[in-house]
Amino acid sequence: ELIKEVEERGKEHPLILALKDKDWNVRMCAAEALGKIGDTRAIEPLIHALKDDEEEDVRGSAAGALGKIGSAKAIEPLIHALKDKKGNVRESAAEALGKMGEPAVEPLIHAMDAEEENVRLGAAWALGEIRDGRAIESLISALIDENLDIQWSAVEALVKIRDKKAVEPLIHVLEDEMESVRWCSAEVLGEIGDKRAVEPLIQALKDVKADVRKSAVEALGKIRDGRATEPLIQVLKDGKRDVRGKCDRSSC
Repeated sequence: ELIKEVEERGKEHPLILALKDKDWNVRMCAAEALGKIGDTRAIEPLIHALKDDEEEDVRGSAAGALGKIGSAKAIEPLIHALKDKKGNVRESAAEALGKMGEPAVEPLIHAMDAEEENVRLGAAWALGEIRDGRAIESLISALIDENLDIQWSAVEALVKIRDKKAVEPLIHVLEDEMESVRWCSAEVLGEIGDKRAVEPLIQALKDVKADVRKSAVEALGKIRDGRATEPLIQVLKDGKRDVRGKCDRSSC
């Protein structure tokens, strides 16, 4: 009833005051309610709760509320929250950043260079949600991150963006010395579906690593270019059963 009354009258002061209540459950509910109302007067108090509240559920709710309000003022505090020691707070901050849209792109690209792995991971996820082509270069660079979770987050983001500007850089890293980078790039090239990737992917069918060959088979199966027919048939002779299996499912 209080929330309904506040929404109708446009008075948020009781809820803002409730962010300082001794009961953490009251503070959490207040943050959630402020997010539903969406008044920009709640931004600074919510940022304060995100930074300083001792309870992780309150910090997470504050992050979610800031994402719903959508003010650019919250972008840097949310990026900082990607360093939070609690995973649910980091996830809430990443989700909030993903809702921020265009104003968050450049700060998130900058965050992709952060020392903290959790910041890079959350930034990659958020960039995938925003789907802005400006993020391609930083996401491709993330394919060579030592953290496999970050690599996969970058893959998922690139798949969501599906920008053909990524094709040439991805073809280049298809020859990277790291196995995981090669099969990640093959994965994304298959999802983008650009014909420029066909010949490089055919070459990847000869990769010394089975996982790379499997990704190349799957990618070529998705692109469905006639140039790949004979090379894919040859894959049926591959010494690795799972590689041959991928070829069967790709209609070799």
